Amino acid sequence: MTVSYAMLLAADPARWVDSASAWRRLSRALDDHHDDLAHRLTRQEQVWHGGTAAVAARESGAALVRRLATAPPALLEVDQLLWRHAERIRLLQRRLAAALSSAHGTAVQVTADGQVSVVVPDAPRPGPPGVAGGHGSVPAGPGGGRGAVLEGAGRGGVPAGAVGWADAATRGGASGGPSSGRAPGASDVALAVRVAAEIDAVVREARASDEDIARRLTALAKAAAQAWSGTPVPLPATGAPADVARWWAGLTEAERAWLVALRPAELGRLDGVPAAVRDRANRELLDRELDRLRDAVAAHPPEPGARQRLTALTGLAERLDQGPTRSYLLRLDPDGDGRLVLALGDPDGSDNVATYVPGVGASLDRFAGEVDRAAAVQARAAALAPDATTATVMWLGYDPPDGVDAMSERAALAARDDLGSFQAGLAAAHEDGPARLSLIGHSYGSLAIGVAEREGTVLADEIVALGSPGMGVDSAADLRHPGHVWASTTGNDIVLYASSKGELALDALGGPAFVLAGSATDAVVRGNADLWHGVDPSSEQFGARVFTTARGTDPFDAHAAYFHEDNPALQSLAEIVTGEHGTATGTAP
Repeated sequence: MTVSYAMLLAADPARWVDSASAWRRLSRALDDHHDDLAHRLTRQEQVWHGGTAAVAARESGAALVRRLATAPPALLEVDQLLWRHAERIRLLQRRLAAALSSAHGTAVQVTADGQVSVVVPDAPRPGPPGVAGGHGSVPAGPGGGRGAVLEGAGRGGVPAGAVGWADAATRGGASGGPSSGRAPGASDVALAVRVAAEIDAVVREARASDEDIARRLTALAKAAAQAWSGTPVPLPATGAPADVARWWAGLTEAERAWLVALRPAELGRLDGVPAAVRDRANRELLDRELDRLRDAVAAHPPEPGARQRLTALTGLAERLDQGPTRSYLLRLDPDGDGRLVLALGDPDGSDNVATYVPGVGASLDRFAGEVDRAAAVQARAAALAPDATTATVMWLGYDPPDGVDAMSERAALAARDDLGSFQAGLAAAHEDGPARLSLIGHSYGSLAIGVAEREGTVLADEIVALGSPGMGVDSAADLRHPGHVWASTTGNDIVLYASSKGELALDALGGPAFVLAGSATDAVVRGNADLWHGVDPSSEQFGARVFTTARGTDPFDAHAAYFHEDNPALQSLAEIVTGEHGTATGTAP
């Protein structure tokens, strides 16, 4: 079936989202069956391990377990494809709504089947004596009649913001013609051409998405006939993200299926592999770690820290199924404090991608608040630029320091290569041209970004430092793209009360009174912009583009408040991420 304008206008993307959720639930249920079968076979081997029949049963069961292992990721891919199609259709419907809205109240008419024409008002003409003058029509173009018709076609629920106009269109109605009765001019014809071109482009894109998703779903259905069987393949030992992307592109579907099912830990962390693939691999890894932690908690004695980690990862699994935007689990490393990289929105298909790097105290066990901050930026950016797609990433791909360890650059230096590789992976895996890449660092996270940027190892169109203790440099000019460095630190942020290294030297010479005086100068007067890790990025002497933020109720609240809904800093972040930053200027209080 070919997608039409009327179909696009009437479609409800929520139905695809609901269907995607159902496939995701089915994937989890099948994975549970796989785990149950593997557990039962293990118990069977303990009581039946001798003889030809036992060997045959063990081999047959093991083969079935291997085949079942590849099925849940395949079903999860259906979920991803349906989500992606729903998001594309939503965006196209918004574009269609804007086109229809631009024609409302003009001489341009859009019919129920998407045909665009310029309405020509009837011109008075003489009638017989004593009879009112008749009416005629003046052609608006070579098409004659009621005007030149410009065709467009497409499919989708009534787009938000176009309800009244769309209703008229579906009845075959037109926008009101010029009330003065004047003949339409060149501007009306130009508008009609633009509206027709946009309708035509939107419908073509809807058809392309429909055909692409149908093709991929058909391929998955055919693979089901072989139970999504996989073929073993080695992982690349080394290579830049661009090399990894080329390696992945050269694999067969069977090889890809095998890697997702049987090498999820290694595959899920490879920068350059598509986000959807990493998501499937890391969700498989998450499921396995949850199974392990449940056993660890039930053991006697229980594994130290297992209960806390189980609570955190259970919350992560629940979070992956929540929200209006689909989440992509791009990295999960449960060892130690853990690593977690979570995208809100598909970074491979988005126009704008912002990577948020959290600071001191962030860990896998305390991830929720950091994800909330990334989600706040994504939601505000989507509202600000509805005709573009924006994904945000919470990048906890390093081990942020705790306490006094934050006085050292060690953690930032350790993060440098991983952050650079991740950003390069975003570029390597992105579809249909480059995305606009932004890096947002909060607190110590801004130092991690600054260290990577000063070394030239990170890709970013825009860099933002929030509540920064310093970026490891004395000036924006020490970074690669000084004109694209942004900063904001509110006047009562606790980070401004910390001593600089120079003040610590004064402490050694003259005692705490010297430090107290110096810190007060930094925090209140701001004449001395020295912070522990360099010059305050929001100071005039640093040279960044500074934007306004609200003061917190206390120094600790101020340090965490940049992402609050009512803080003007959040709007500025959205403007920077989307490129709509004409108003994202000013001086932090």
